[in-house]
Amino acid sequence: MRTRFCYFMMTIAILVIIHPLTFATDSPLSASNREILILSLPALPLEDDFQCGDVNEDGFVNVLDIITMVNYIMGGNPSPFNMNTADINADSGINVLDVIAIVNIIMQVPGLPCGCVAPVTYEGYTYPTVQIGSQCWFRENLNAGTMIISDAGGQLQTDNGIIEKYCYNNLAVNCEVYGALYEWNEAMQYITEEGAQGICPYGWHIPTDEEWKILEGSSDSQYPVGDPIWDEEGTRGFDAGGNLKEAGTVHWNAPNTGATNTSGFTGLPGGARRIFFGDFEDLGNWGYFWTSTEEDLTYAWRRYLSHSETGSSRYFYHKNLGYSVRCLKGCWPQPTQANAGPDQLNVLGTMATMAANTPTYGSGVWSIVSGTGGTFVDPWSPSAEFQGMSGNEYLLSWTITTDCNTSADTVLISFSGGPFICGTPLIDPRDGQSYPTVQIGVLCWMAANLNIGTMITSNQSGQMQTNNGIIEKYCYGNTPAQCDVYGGLYEWDEAMQYVTDEGTQGICPEGWHIPTDEDWQLLEGTVDSQYPVGDPEWDDMLFRGFDAGGNLKETGFEHWSGPNLGATNSSGFTALPGGYRNPNSQFYGTESIGYFWSSTLITPTEALNRRLYWDNTMIGRFGAVKATGYTIRCLLNG
Repeated sequence: MRTRFCYFMMTIAILVIIHPLTFATDSPLSASNREILILSLPALPLEDDFQCGDVNEDGFVNVLDIITMVNYIMGGNPSPFNMNTADINADSGINVLDVIAIVNIIMQVPGLPCGCVAPVTYEGYTYPTVQIGSQCWFRENLNAGTMIISDAGGQLQTDNGIIEKYCYNNLAVNCEVYGALYEWNEAMQYITEEGAQGICPYGWHIPTDEEWKILEGSSDSQYPVGDPIWDEEGTRGFDAGGNLKEAGTVHWNAPNTGATNTSGFTGLPGGARRIFFGDFEDLGNWGYFWTSTEEDLTYAWRRYLSHSETGSSRYFYHKNLGYSVRCLKGCWPQPTQANAGPDQLNVLGTMATMAANTPTYGSGVWSIVSGTGGTFVDPWSPSAEFQGMSGNEYLLSWTITTDCNTSADTVLISFSGGPFICGTPLIDPRDGQSYPTVQIGVLCWMAANLNIGTMITSNQSGQMQTNNGIIEKYCYGNTPAQCDVYGGLYEWDEAMQYVTDEGTQGICPEGWHIPTDEDWQLLEGTVDSQYPVGDPEWDDMLFRGFDAGGNLKETGFEHWSGPNLGATNSSGFTALPGGYRNPNSQFYGTESIGYFWSSTLITPTEALNRRLYWDNTMIGRFGAVKATGYTIRCLLNG
């Protein structure tokens, strides 16, 4: 095995250094150039997220990659070894053909197929590829779609969900040889963004005007990429057109001036379909190619190659003309560049509003890179609300994704440890749910019923929620949707998290607590029009006050049954009729009565609660056994 390996390596080395013609059909480079190229080739185009040919993953493509590949083929176990970058001819195997391909890449032999890219089968045809500089092109004109007859002028191809093509002189055989002809709008599939996929297969697109300039500069012997000559109109360059044209006169009419096809592009003279009468012209004389770049609503930029010129021509023409299309590798749409917005430092409270950009292409989502105890409301919104914790700092990422790629940007958020600003949403960091808040007198209340925890089914009598480290809730009728509307129902012990201290946090978010009986009395006196805070009325049991209940209830009949007497919601409390679960496992009262626990015990087995009724403007103060399931409103710590 060792003898075979050494012999194979010697053969490869000799072929690389002395005789590149073994692998190439074009003229060899000079010996001095060969030596330089073999040492290092760091700028090969990338295929997705890897560099084709960089087998040993050192960031370069050179003779070391050949050695690594030969080692692998001979049964060795080189490490690192990238299987994706080694399959250069994209035939799903790694063998001597890939060694030949990598030698050709290192020698920069022109006209090679694109590295690690298989020929593309699309709409019944297989298209070979060609690597030209940093770009990967179809080597043939596109011939996709259903032929329609051009028997009139104007726009005949329509936005009907079917790719439609013209064939020169309405002869299908001309599409087989020269490719099809397309109006610009059809080629672009009726969108106007540069670089659109259009009628090209997935992962390929209609090249832009700028991308054609790169092709021309990569093919011309005198004017490189970036030369101002490529920005001019008309025929430009020295020999780019000749180097892009198929050589000979099999398809081109004589004299086919300067045609060498050294680029491998193999440009063909497919002619054009004209606008006014829908007839055809210039087959054999001219090859016209659309770009995806508009000039205005009526015109778009094109390229054409001539049988009598060596340059490449650039003009804009009417979109209803029928021209050829060449596809360029590159997925579309790439995601809009993400912008997470400005840093927000020392934010007062624990809530920040994000200010990311709205993507034109792709969908965005927020995530937390670092920092604990934070969560988003609607993380897919550029302006999502972020709830953090006092004194904490967070690095947040806004990531925009399409099928092609992702783009991400980060923003730094820190909270100063200042007080919560009542009236802003409260985002529960435990599950991301958002609750409105409202200032009523000196107290800041949640303006919706709490809905935290895992639903359990009420199917037996007694206390079913247990001290097991998991917040458990009942949903009215054992229906999860009821919790989404009216909040969860909790036994007193579960709500208090198995402590008995008045005003404890219980199942409320950090910084909030289960309101005491005194807190409820303060609320009632604040909202009632007849009995103020401190009035002895509020020490009574059963129904008390004049209109406190009505001023706490949500108005209307979306959730409350009629008559919903006296409901004004002037307080903003927005009380809902969530009903209750009794200790016999049954549910009652939804849409009619709202039951709310306080954190104040009457006896070891009973606690005080509040009740609001559909047919009453007052508010009830009652005791209930702790195994009953009531709703919870949380109160901000003072």
